[in-house]
Amino acid sequence: MSTRVIEVDPNDPKAATAAATQGAEALQAGQLVAFATETVYGVAAVASDGEAMERLRELKNRPERPFSVHIPWPQDVRRYVADVGSSAEKVIHKAWPGPITLVLDTGGEFPDPRLQGAGLHDVLTGEGRVGLRCPDAPIARMMLESVEGAVVASSANLSGHPSPRSGREVLADLDGRIDLLIDSGATVYGGDSTILACNSDGWEILRAGVRDSADIERIMATMYLFVCTGNTCRSPMAAGLAVKALCDKFNCDANGLAEHGLCVESAGVFAFPGGRASPQAVEALEKLGADITQHVSQKLTSELINCSDVVFCFTGLHVSEARCLAPSATAKIRLLDPDGDIPDPIGADVSVYLDIARRIDRSFRTYLTEAEEVERE
Repeated sequence: MSTRVIEVDPNDPKAATAAATQGAEALQAGQLVAFATETVYGVAAVASDGEAMERLRELKNRPERPFSVHIPWPQDVRRYVADVGSSAEKVIHKAWPGPITLVLDTGGEFPDPRLQGAGLHDVLTGEGRVGLRCPDAPIARMMLESVEGAVVASSANLSGHPSPRSGREVLADLDGRIDLLIDSGATVYGGDSTILACNSDGWEILRAGVRDSADIERIMATMYLFVCTGNTCRSPMAAGLAVKALCDKFNCDANGLAEHGLCVESAGVFAFPGGRASPQAVEALEKLGADITQHVSQKLTSELINCSDVVFCFTGLHVSEARCLAPSATAKIRLLDPDGDIPDPIGADVSVYLDIARRIDRSFRTYLTEAEEVERE
């Protein structure tokens, strides 16, 4: 029998909801369901359904090794792990939903008594660790939210074959072997999720994926992001001055900030990637003892915002644009100077740039002082 296929436009809310509902109903009925995440297509089963799990293990030629649990919301991690640790907390806070599978120690049992009482610990864990994935794909998350109990999934391909990036690729391998395919088009990344193990000793990439080690290091660091319009004047000046202020605070050079778990970035809401800082900005920063000659402009993205701990904007417009890009990060997006907008000096002479730079420096150093006072309280 051929696999039933639901073709759906993920940007059509009504159709997406209907597809997710049908996917959840199929899972609850013990069926295998293929669906798109932001990385590749996965095939899912309800973990408490022994027959469905046996089919999934046979399909993937995986008789013992556990599958990752897919959860609809980052906070659902607490159902599986009581103490996730500081490294995992940063991933959950900054990069979930997203293309990272976390492997965490459970401490021998699940905090959720329903999961523990159902005897799922042995089903979902290997050597006391569970793999957890919170996909950034609306249909997938709606489907997962509508299913009672734990849902596990693996890539929707036969063992040894490439992970599928489209519904057509899923059917090439699994037509007739699974019950339902929700075909919502090509996936965003077209590559596997990064599998990251976190414990009290730190973190380790178990499988390279769409997030590389540099991405993970940035997530783990305390990251300050400065946002202006074109990322050639105010925000690169702010980044350069922030680096100098942090080096002064920790008595190190710029290369030493990483050892203190610190990272500084800048971006522009309308930036063209690859541009350099304006000559006036470079000259103004030289007068203040900071170097931005190596700056390369980049466009503001939701990923940059989510990976940051604080997002400093120069105008109310920048705040609004950043919050539209990353609505869930609203609380950490703020004006650099609480007293008001810092104007764009583009086209002015160096003296104006220098005045703006001094205001930026005062504002960030004031923030650092106030943040220290809060920590001491």
